[in-house]
Amino acid sequence: MSVNPLDQLHRNAGARFSAGGPQVPAHYGDWAAEYATARERAGLTDRSWRGLIEITGKDRAAWLHNLVTNEVKNLRPGEGNYAFAVNVKGRTLFDANVLVGADLIWLDFDSRYREKIIPHLDRYVITEDVAVRDRTAEFARLAVFGPAIRDVAARVGPANAIAMAQLQHAPVAFAGIAGTAIRHDFAGLPGLEYLIPATGAAGAWHALRETLSACGGGPVGHLAVRTLRMEAGIPEFGEDIDEETIPPETGQIERGISYHKGCYLGQEVIERMRSHHVLPRRLVGLRLDAPCDAPARLLVEGNEVGRVTSACHSPRLGGPLGMGYVRTALAKIGQRLAVQCPAASGTARIIPWPAEGR
Repeated sequence: MSVNPLDQLHRNAGARFSAGGPQVPAHYGDWAAEYATARERAGLTDRSWRGLIEITGKDRAAWLHNLVTNEVKNLRPGEGNYAFAVNVKGRTLFDANVLVGADLIWLDFDSRYREKIIPHLDRYVITEDVAVRDRTAEFARLAVFGPAIRDVAARVGPANAIAMAQLQHAPVAFAGIAGTAIRHDFAGLPGLEYLIPATGAAGAWHALRETLSACGGGPVGHLAVRTLRMEAGIPEFGEDIDEETIPPETGQIERGISYHKGCYLGQEVIERMRSHHVLPRRLVGLRLDAPCDAPARLLVEGNEVGRVTSACHSPRLGGPLGMGYVRTALAKIGQRLAVQCPAASGTARIIPWPAEGR
Protein backbone atom coordinates (compact mmCIF):
# COMPACT_ATOMS: atom_id res chain seq x y z
CA MET A 1 0.00 0.00 0.00
CA SER A 2 1.25 3.48 -0.88
CA VAL A 3 2.40 5.75 1.95
CA ASN A 4 -0.21 8.41 2.70
CA PRO A 5 1.37 11.79 1.80
CA LEU A 6 -0.38 13.31 4.84
CA ASP A 7 0.69 10.65 7.35
CA GLN A 8 3.17 12.81 9.27
CA LEU A 9 0.87 15.84 9.22
CA HIS A 10 -1.87 13.77 10.88
CA ARG A 11 0.50 12.31 13.47
CA ASN A 12 1.75 15.78 14.35
CA ALA A 13 -1.89 16.76 14.95
CA GLY A 14 -2.34 13.91 17.45
CA ALA A 15 -4.27 11.58 15.16
CA ARG A 16 -4.91 8.00 16.30
CA PHE A 17 -4.83 5.16 13.78
CA SER A 18 -6.69 1.83 13.86
CA ALA A 19 -4.85 -1.44 13.30
CA GLY A 20 -6.18 -3.20 10.21
CA GLY A 21 -8.23 -0.20 9.04
CA PRO A 22 -7.52 2.30 6.28
CA GLN A 23 -4.22 4.11 6.77
CA VAL A 24 -5.90 7.39 7.61
CA PRO A 25 -6.72 8.80 11.06
CA ALA A 26 -9.37 6.90 13.01
CA HIS A 27 -9.90 10.05 15.08
CA TYR A 28 -8.10 13.10 16.47
CA GLY A 29 -8.91 12.47 20.14
CA ASP A 30 -12.72 12.69 20.34
CA TRP A 31 -14.57 10.84 17.60
CA ALA A 32 -18.00 11.74 19.01
CA ALA A 33 -17.21 15.46 18.78
CA GLU A 34 -15.95 14.93 15.22
CA TYR A 35 -19.21 13.12 14.36
CA ALA A 36 -21.22 16.06 15.71
CA THR A 37 -19.08 18.55 13.77
CA ALA A 38 -19.78 16.73 10.50
CA ARG A 39 -23.51 16.38 11.14
CA GLU A 40 -24.04 19.92 12.31
CA ARG A 41 -21.54 21.91 10.21
CA ALA A 42 -18.84 20.33 8.04
CA GLY A 43 -16.00 17.85 8.37
CA LEU A 44 -12.67 17.55 6.58
CA THR A 45 -11.48 13.98 6.17
CA ASP A 46 -8.58 12.22 4.48
CA ARG A 47 -9.77 9.60 1.99
CA SER A 48 -6.36 8.84 0.53
CA TRP A 49 -6.95 5.14 1.23
CA ARG A 50 -8.99 5.19 -1.97
CA GLY A 51 -7.15 4.04 -5.08
CA LEU A 52 -7.27 5.37 -8.64
CA ILE A 53 -6.98 3.37 -11.84
CA GLU A 54 -6.73 5.23 -15.15
CA ILE A 55 -8.12 3.57 -18.28
CA THR A 56 -7.21 5.00 -21.68
CA GLY A 57 -7.50 3.94 -25.32
CA LYS A 58 -10.28 4.33 -27.89
CA ASP A 59 -12.07 1.15 -26.72
CA ARG A 60 -12.03 2.08 -23.02
CA ALA A 61 -15.76 2.81 -22.57
CA ALA A 62 -17.06 -0.24 -24.45
CA TRP A 63 -14.47 -2.48 -22.75
CA LEU A 64 -15.32 -1.33 -19.21
CA HIS A 65 -19.05 -1.36 -20.02
CA ASN A 66 -18.71 -5.14 -20.51
CA LEU A 67 -17.08 -5.67 -17.12
CA VAL A 68 -19.32 -3.79 -14.66
CA THR A 69 -22.99 -3.77 -13.63
CA ASN A 70 -23.76 -0.15 -14.43
CA GLU A 71 -23.82 2.00 -17.56
CA VAL A 72 -20.51 3.26 -18.92
CA LYS A 73 -20.84 3.81 -22.69
CA ASN A 74 -23.50 6.49 -22.35
CA LEU A 75 -21.74 8.52 -19.63
CA ARG A 76 -20.47 11.87 -20.84
CA PRO A 77 -17.22 13.55 -19.76
CA GLY A 78 -17.70 14.94 -16.27
CA GLU A 79 -20.27 12.28 -15.32
CA GLY A 80 -19.89 9.17 -13.19
CA ASN A 81 -21.67 6.37 -11.37
CA TYR A 82 -21.22 3.52 -8.90
CA ALA A 83 -20.83 -0.05 -10.16
CA PHE A 84 -19.93 -3.60 -9.19
CA ALA A 85 -17.53 -5.91 -10.98
CA VAL A 86 -18.68 -9.53 -10.73
CA ASN A 87 -17.48 -12.94 -11.86
CA VAL A 88 -19.32 -15.35 -14.16
CA LYS A 89 -21.39 -16.53 -11.17
CA GLY A 90 -22.55 -13.00 -10.41
CA ARG A 91 -20.47 -12.77 -7.21
CA THR A 92 -18.87 -9.43 -6.37
CA LEU A 93 -15.16 -9.06 -7.06
CA PHE A 94 -15.02 -5.37 -6.13
CA ASP A 95 -17.02 -2.16 -6.34
CA ALA A 96 -15.88 1.18 -7.72
CA ASN A 97 -16.91 4.65 -8.74
CA VAL A 98 -16.63 5.20 -12.48
CA LEU A 99 -15.52 8.74 -13.43
CA VAL A 100 -15.53 9.60 -17.13
CA GLY A 101 -13.17 12.21 -18.54
CA ALA A 102 -12.66 13.57 -22.06
CA ASP A 103 -9.96 11.05 -22.96
CA LEU A 104 -9.86 8.65 -20.02
CA ILE A 105 -11.91 6.85 -17.40
CA TRP A 106 -10.97 6.74 -13.74
CA LEU A 107 -11.93 3.89 -11.44
CA ASP A 108 -12.07 5.00 -7.79
CA PHE A 109 -11.67 1.89 -5.59
CA ASP A 110 -10.53 0.71 -2.18
CA SER A 111 -6.76 0.49 -2.59
CA ARG A 112 -6.50 -2.31 -0.04
CA TYR A 113 -7.77 -4.63 -2.80
CA ARG A 114 -5.46 -3.40 -5.55
CA GLU A 115 -3.66 -6.74 -5.85
CA LYS A 116 -6.91 -8.44 -6.91
CA ILE A 117 -8.45 -5.66 -8.98
CA ILE A 118 -5.65 -4.80 -11.40
CA PRO A 119 -4.94 -8.42 -12.48
CA HIS A 120 -8.68 -8.92 -13.04
CA LEU A 121 -8.83 -5.92 -15.35
CA ASP A 122 -5.61 -6.84 -17.16
CA ARG A 123 -6.96 -10.35 -17.81
CA TYR A 124 -9.73 -8.96 -20.00
CA VAL A 125 -7.58 -6.72 -22.18
CA ILE A 126 -7.23 -8.98 -25.21
CA THR A 127 -7.28 -7.19 -28.56
CA GLU A 128 -8.94 -3.95 -27.42
CA ASP A 129 -7.18 -0.60 -27.57
CA VAL A 130 -7.14 -0.23 -23.78
CA ALA A 131 -4.40 0.60 -21.28
CA VAL A 132 -4.85 0.16 -17.52
CA ARG A 133 -2.59 2.17 -15.21
CA ASP A 134 -2.52 2.40 -11.42
CA ARG A 135 -2.16 6.08 -10.45
CA THR A 136 -2.97 5.73 -6.76
CA ALA A 137 0.43 6.91 -5.49
CA GLU A 138 0.23 10.12 -7.53
CA PHE A 139 -2.82 11.53 -5.76
CA ALA A 140 -4.25 12.40 -2.36
CA ARG A 141 -8.00 12.39 -1.72
CA LEU A 142 -9.44 15.00 0.64
CA ALA A 143 -13.14 15.43 1.32
CA VAL A 144 -15.45 17.93 2.96
CA PHE A 145 -18.93 16.87 3.99
CA GLY A 146 -21.84 18.09 6.04
CA PRO A 147 -24.62 20.68 5.78
CA ALA A 148 -22.17 23.60 5.47
CA ILE A 149 -20.42 22.40 2.30
CA ARG A 150 -22.30 25.05 0.31
CA ASP A 151 -20.26 27.65 2.22
CA VAL A 152 -17.05 25.70 1.67
CA ALA A 153 -17.71 25.31 -2.06
CA ALA A 154 -18.44 29.03 -2.36
CA ARG A 155 -14.91 29.72 -1.11
CA VAL A 156 -12.99 26.83 -2.69
CA GLY A 157 -15.17 25.64 -5.59
CA PRO A 158 -16.96 24.41 -7.48
CA ALA A 159 -19.57 27.10 -6.79
CA ASN A 160 -22.40 24.89 -8.12
CA ALA A 161 -21.45 21.91 -5.97
CA ILE A 162 -24.88 21.40 -4.40
CA ALA A 163 -26.53 21.25 -7.85
CA MET A 164 -24.07 18.66 -9.17
CA ALA A 165 -25.27 15.07 -9.60
CA GLN A 166 -23.65 12.26 -7.63
CA LEU A 167 -20.13 11.56 -8.95
CA GLN A 168 -20.29 14.47 -11.35
CA HIS A 169 -16.83 16.03 -11.36
CA ALA A 170 -15.08 19.15 -12.59
CA PRO A 171 -11.65 20.83 -12.54
CA VAL A 172 -10.96 23.01 -9.52
CA ALA A 173 -8.06 25.13 -8.28
CA PHE A 174 -7.40 26.64 -4.85
CA ALA A 175 -4.34 27.64 -2.85
CA GLY A 176 -2.35 27.44 -6.07
CA ILE A 177 -3.22 23.73 -6.47
CA ALA A 178 -5.12 22.29 -9.45
CA GLY A 179 -7.24 19.20 -8.96
CA THR A 180 -10.63 17.61 -9.54
CA ALA A 181 -13.73 18.11 -7.40
CA ILE A 182 -16.16 15.17 -7.20
CA ARG A 183 -19.70 15.46 -5.82
CA HIS A 184 -20.01 12.42 -3.57
CA ASP A 185 -22.23 11.85 -0.53
CA PHE A 186 -20.01 9.00 0.70
CA ALA A 187 -21.20 9.29 4.32
CA GLY A 188 -24.85 10.08 3.65
CA LEU A 189 -24.28 13.83 4.09
CA PRO A 190 -23.67 16.35 1.28
CA GLY A 191 -20.08 15.80 0.26
CA LEU A 192 -17.27 16.91 -2.04
CA GLU A 193 -14.07 15.00 -2.67
CA TYR A 194 -10.95 16.75 -3.94
CA LEU A 195 -8.52 14.67 -5.96
CA ILE A 196 -5.19 16.48 -5.52
CA PRO A 197 -1.66 15.67 -6.74
CA ALA A 198 0.19 14.07 -3.82
CA THR A 199 2.81 16.82 -3.92
CA GLY A 200 0.13 19.40 -3.11
CA ALA A 201 -1.65 17.37 -0.42
CA ALA A 202 -0.37 19.29 2.62
CA GLY A 203 -1.12 22.68 1.07
CA ALA A 204 -4.62 21.56 0.10
CA TRP A 205 -5.29 20.16 3.58
CA HIS A 206 -4.25 23.41 5.27
CA ALA A 207 -6.33 25.50 2.83
CA LEU A 208 -9.43 23.35 3.34
CA ARG A 209 -8.97 23.26 7.10
CA GLU A 210 -8.76 27.06 7.23
CA THR A 211 -11.90 27.31 5.10
CA LEU A 212 -13.79 24.84 7.28
CA SER A 213 -12.74 26.63 10.45
CA ALA A 214 -14.42 29.77 9.10
CA CYS A 215 -17.58 27.68 8.56
CA GLY A 216 -17.54 26.08 12.03
CA GLY A 217 -16.10 22.77 10.79
CA GLY A 218 -12.93 20.80 11.37
CA PRO A 219 -11.02 17.54 10.81
CA VAL A 220 -12.95 14.27 11.14
CA GLY A 221 -11.46 10.78 11.38
CA HIS A 222 -12.54 7.56 9.72
CA LEU A 223 -14.43 6.29 12.79
CA ALA A 224 -16.97 9.12 12.61
CA VAL A 225 -17.20 8.80 8.81
CA ARG A 226 -17.87 5.05 9.10
CA THR A 227 -20.59 5.64 11.71
CA LEU A 228 -22.35 8.22 9.53
CA ARG A 229 -22.09 5.92 6.51
CA MET A 230 -23.65 3.04 8.43
CA GLU A 231 -26.45 5.24 9.77
CA ALA A 232 -27.21 6.18 6.16
CA GLY A 233 -27.34 2.51 5.15
CA ILE A 234 -24.39 2.64 2.73
CA PRO A 235 -22.51 -0.68 2.64
CA GLU A 236 -18.75 -0.92 2.18
CA PHE A 237 -16.75 -3.55 0.34
CA GLY A 238 -14.66 -5.60 2.74
CA GLU A 239 -17.21 -5.25 5.54
CA ASP A 240 -20.74 -5.55 4.15
CA ILE A 241 -19.88 -6.72 0.64
CA ASP A 242 -17.57 -9.62 -0.10
CA GLU A 243 -16.93 -12.22 -2.79
CA GLU A 244 -20.03 -14.21 -1.76
CA THR A 245 -22.31 -11.20 -2.28
CA ILE A 246 -24.51 -10.86 -5.36
CA PRO A 247 -25.05 -7.11 -5.99
CA PRO A 248 -28.89 -7.01 -5.74
CA GLU A 249 -28.61 -8.38 -2.18
CA THR A 250 -26.92 -5.14 -1.09
CA GLY A 251 -29.98 -2.99 -1.86
CA GLN A 252 -27.83 -0.77 -4.13
CA ILE A 253 -29.82 -1.58 -7.29
CA GLU A 254 -30.83 1.95 -8.27
CA ARG A 255 -27.36 3.23 -7.46
CA GLY A 256 -25.20 0.51 -8.94
CA ILE A 257 -27.02 -1.77 -11.42
CA SER A 258 -28.47 -1.14 -14.88
CA TYR A 259 -30.95 -3.74 -16.10
CA HIS A 260 -31.09 -2.14 -19.56
CA LYS A 261 -27.43 -1.95 -20.58
CA GLY A 262 -27.15 -5.39 -22.19
CA CYS A 263 -24.57 -8.09 -21.61
CA TYR A 264 -21.63 -7.91 -19.24
CA LEU A 265 -19.58 -10.42 -17.29
CA GLY A 266 -21.92 -12.14 -14.77
CA GLN A 267 -25.05 -10.42 -16.13
CA GLU A 268 -27.04 -13.64 -16.66
CA VAL A 269 -27.14 -14.44 -12.94
CA ILE A 270 -28.20 -10.92 -11.93
CA GLU A 271 -30.85 -10.69 -14.67
CA ARG A 272 -32.22 -14.13 -13.74
CA MET A 273 -32.68 -12.98 -10.13
CA ARG A 274 -34.62 -9.94 -11.35
CA SER A 275 -36.81 -11.71 -13.91
CA HIS A 276 -37.63 -14.64 -11.57
CA HIS A 277 -38.09 -12.34 -8.55
CA VAL A 278 -35.53 -14.37 -6.60
CA LEU A 279 -33.50 -12.68 -3.86
CA PRO A 280 -32.28 -15.17 -1.25
CA ARG A 281 -31.20 -12.53 1.28
CA ARG A 282 -31.14 -8.77 1.78
CA LEU A 283 -28.90 -6.30 3.54
CA VAL A 284 -30.79 -4.70 6.45
CA GLY A 285 -30.25 -2.27 9.30
CA LEU A 286 -30.16 -3.80 12.79
CA ARG A 287 -30.91 -2.13 16.12
CA LEU A 288 -28.79 -4.23 18.47
CA ASP A 289 -29.62 -4.46 22.15
CA ALA A 290 -25.94 -4.70 23.11
CA PRO A 291 -22.54 -4.05 21.50
CA CYS A 292 -21.47 -6.84 19.18
CA ASP A 293 -18.32 -7.59 17.23
CA ALA A 294 -18.96 -8.63 13.64
CA PRO A 295 -19.21 -11.11 12.10
CA ALA A 296 -22.02 -12.60 14.17
CA ARG A 297 -24.82 -15.07 13.48
CA LEU A 298 -28.50 -14.09 13.30
CA LEU A 299 -31.03 -16.70 14.38
CA VAL A 300 -34.77 -17.30 14.60
CA GLU A 301 -35.91 -20.14 16.88
CA GLY A 302 -32.37 -21.45 16.94
CA ASN A 303 -31.99 -21.58 13.15
CA GLU A 304 -29.40 -19.40 11.42
CA VAL A 305 -31.12 -16.92 9.09
CA GLY A 306 -28.36 -14.41 8.44
CA ARG A 307 -25.28 -12.65 9.76
CA VAL A 308 -24.16 -9.29 11.10
CA THR A 309 -21.47 -7.87 8.80
CA SER A 310 -20.57 -4.66 10.68
CA ALA A 311 -21.49 -2.87 13.88
CA CYS A 312 -20.83 0.44 15.59
CA HIS A 313 -22.13 2.76 18.29
CA SER A 314 -24.69 5.07 16.71
CA PRO A 315 -25.20 8.51 18.29
CA ARG A 316 -28.44 8.83 16.30
CA LEU A 317 -29.81 5.66 17.89
CA GLY A 318 -28.14 6.21 21.21
CA GLY A 319 -26.86 2.64 21.10
CA PRO A 320 -25.44 -0.14 18.92
CA LEU A 321 -26.22 -0.28 15.20
CA GLY A 322 -25.51 -3.15 12.87
CA MET A 323 -25.70 -4.00 9.20
CA GLY A 324 -26.22 -7.55 8.02
CA TYR A 325 -27.88 -9.99 5.67
CA VAL A 326 -31.15 -11.74 6.47
CA ARG A 327 -33.22 -14.20 4.47
CA THR A 328 -35.61 -12.20 2.34
CA ALA A 329 -38.73 -13.81 3.85
CA LEU A 330 -37.68 -12.43 7.25
CA ALA A 331 -36.24 -9.10 6.10
CA LYS A 332 -39.15 -7.00 7.37
CA ILE A 333 -39.09 -3.84 9.45
CA GLY A 334 -39.63 -4.78 13.08
CA GLN A 335 -38.54 -8.43 12.69
CA ARG A 336 -36.76 -9.58 15.85
CA LEU A 337 -33.71 -11.80 15.69
CA ALA A 338 -31.36 -13.49 18.12
CA VAL A 339 -27.72 -12.45 17.76
CA GLN A 340 -24.87 -14.81 18.51
CA CYS A 341 -21.74 -12.68 18.79
CA PRO A 342 -18.21 -14.05 19.25
CA ALA A 343 -18.13 -13.00 22.92
CA ALA A 344 -21.81 -12.79 23.91
CA SER A 345 -25.41 -13.15 22.74
CA GLY A 346 -28.24 -10.69 22.40
CA THR A 347 -31.14 -9.62 20.21
CA ALA A 348 -31.70 -7.32 17.25
CA ARG A 349 -34.61 -5.65 15.49
CA ILE A 350 -34.64 -4.78 11.79
CA ILE A 351 -34.97 -1.02 11.28
CA PRO A 352 -35.26 1.22 8.20
CA TRP A 353 -32.55 3.47 6.83
CA PRO A 354 -31.55 6.14 7.56
CA ALA A 355 -31.26 4.99 11.16
CA GLU A 356 -33.16 7.25 13.56
CA GLY A 357 -33.62 7.15 17.33
CA ARG A 358 -36.80 5.30 18.22
